[in-house]
Amino acid sequence: MRIYLILSIFILSIFNTFGQDNTTIHRLLDSISHEKDPGQKARMLYDAAKCYLEKPGESKKDLDSALWLNGTSQKLHLSVNLKTEAALNMLLDARIQEEMGKPDLAKSQKKASLLFANAHQLAKASAMIYLSMANDIKDVDFHQKTSLFQQALEQAKKTSDKSLEPKILMEQSSFLSNYGDYKGAIATAHRAAVLKKQTGDKNISQELVSVAGNLRMLLRLKEALKYALEARRVVENENTTTTKDDLAAVYNIVGLIYYDLKSNKEALENYQKAFEIAKSQGDRYGIHTITLNLATILSRLNRVSDALNLLDNVTKDYASDIYSIRYAYLYTMLYTRNKNTKKAYPYYQELLTYYKTGNITGQERHIMMIGIASYLFADGQIKQMYPYLEEIERSMTKESSLLRASELRKLYYLADSARGDFKSAFKNLAAFKTISDSINSVERAKELTALQLDYDTEKKDHDIVLLKQKGQLQKSLLEREAIIRNVFIGSFVVLLIFAGFLYIQNAIKKRSNAKLTLKQEEINAQNEKLKQLIAEKEWLLKEIHHRVKNNMQIIISLLNTQSAYLENEDAISAIQNSQNRMHAMSLIHQKLYQTDNLSRIDMKWYIQELTEYLKDSFQSEKSVKFEIQVDPITLDVAQAVPVGLILNEAINNAIKHAFAQREGTVFISFRRIKATPYDLLLSIADNGIGIQKDLSSSDSDSFGMNLMQGLTSQLDGEFKLTSDQGVFITIQFSQKEGEI
Repeated sequence: MRIYLILSIFILSIFNTFGQDNTTIHRLLDSISHEKDPGQKARMLYDAAKCYLEKPGESKKDLDSALWLNGTSQKLHLSVNLKTEAALNMLLDARIQEEMGKPDLAKSQKKASLLFANAHQLAKASAMIYLSMANDIKDVDFHQKTSLFQQALEQAKKTSDKSLEPKILMEQSSFLSNYGDYKGAIATAHRAAVLKKQTGDKNISQELVSVAGNLRMLLRLKEALKYALEARRVVENENTTTTKDDLAAVYNIVGLIYYDLKSNKEALENYQKAFEIAKSQGDRYGIHTITLNLATILSRLNRVSDALNLLDNVTKDYASDIYSIRYAYLYTMLYTRNKNTKKAYPYYQELLTYYKTGNITGQERHIMMIGIASYLFADGQIKQMYPYLEEIERSMTKESSLLRASELRKLYYLADSARGDFKSAFKNLAAFKTISDSINSVERAKELTALQLDYDTEKKDHDIVLLKQKGQLQKSLLEREAIIRNVFIGSFVVLLIFAGFLYIQNAIKKRSNAKLTLKQEEINAQNEKLKQLIAEKEWLLKEIHHRVKNNMQIIISLLNTQSAYLENEDAISAIQNSQNRMHAMSLIHQKLYQTDNLSRIDMKWYIQELTEYLKDSFQSEKSVKFEIQVDPITLDVAQAVPVGLILNEAINNAIKHAFAQREGTVFISFRRIKATPYDLLLSIADNGIGIQKDLSSSDSDSFGMNLMQGLTSQLDGEFKLTSDQGVFITIQFSQKEGEI
């Protein structure tokens, strides 16, 4: 009787302090005050204590309330001999002590709850305590955790609760996955799914998601997509409460696998579905997880502004400390991609702070170091990148994803290129391409398309069944409509009168619209005249470029004819060089009259066309391969012509003089950089025999070399030439004001 009196006073005092965010606890305590059954009251007190413990932004007052409610619940459970529930009270007490910052007391309380459960042979309580000890205690190693999970499973088998063992297996699968034992995690999730099916539970979407996620980490993407699509089929076809709760997680894993397969459209669609579902369910954990994935795919699709807006909105509306590293990483990557190192700097500093603590491990540490290295590259701190890249490389294991290896090789390539170590850059670029090719093989794409078709076919069959059911329902509705048809006949007469009124109104509107239409036609006629004038001007410009190109082709033909009458090799070579230079300029005018843009040249297209022409010109003499890496850059004609002539000279020299064995590779790179005072870097390298050690660009009397230096000066740029197992030429210059 005394317990009930104290409880009533306590509940009354709590009611006076409630706010609008405590409706669940308020409802529980209100029910407790009216409940007469001691056992039911004790369960309600236990649930209220858990609500206080799990309340966002919990305070000391909340934890004190949870402790008192749980203690009262335990006394009531013992008073009615509900020992399993009393043992779980003791376990909850340990969790509260942990949150209060009393780990030693929590540890002793867990041991006491386990002794109590084992002494009274409470298998369910023992299983849950062992599971809690495996999950919550931070100072146990892999073998200790495995042993605790095993003991939890042995106790679960002794209970009548068939849902407990699959639940423990899924917790163990999650642990194995985080530890890096992906194969073990897959096997454990499979076992959980089998046990669920044996109990008649058709919703195995969580288990399928776990299998798909771990197969993804092993880069067995074909199998991963198969399980993910099966999970999606389950949640879409089994319309239950649990499947609705799993919808967001399922669409998210499907999106992740499509992202890894670079099926960007499918990845984006699934992420967007997952995000909307998580928002509608108020799933804060899901919202953060999916937001990070959605921002990543938007970045890949060059929608960086959309990705930043998404992150800003979510971090504003759903604050979270759990994902701070991942948010800092994404903000760093997105701002550096936009060349905005100033805005990226605070997030880079945040990553550095986490790095210096030294207690971040696994995937979190990997992305943290990738973010730091990426910022250092964007900020031009190339030398400082290497310690982080080397640490990433040391942390890679056999189980590590090929995507991580590909990411690392790309950063090494960028760093080596920036510091001028083209030999190492070439090696890392080749490794990056090899890994990328293995991920994106054509055969894998075909297999994945077949899987998607299988899924779509099965979904259509399911839809056909639903349509048949809808047909039966429609038939019943038609029979009901026949009964009320006479009511509509009477209404129809009224509608005719109303329609006549509308007709008159409509006639008035038509007359007004006719006047407006005449005015609009006059405006359209004026617009057409203006469009015609613009089109004529554009045609004239294209005609000029066309004629310039034709004149250059005539000159090339004249030079070709002239060379037929010459026998001097030097003279023939000079004419051939002149032809190539004329063709380099001719290509620019050809591009200008073939496209809608009459003032700018797409350098990626131009470099590809020029190299193909030069390669064909010397095809009979030497077998030369070209490796081309060009950023999306467009140049004004005034800058495109010098760049084209420089490329022509450098490639000519490489083909003619670099390869004594008639085979070799020419590497061409044209990209944006952040190096004051220049923002463009053109690199031409070969793996040929090189040039004499005592020959430098400054004292060479070669016409081609002097021409390249003169053209670089015309660009207001900087020309460099080095020779070490090949020739490396770099030209740095800046786009002129307004040329973007």
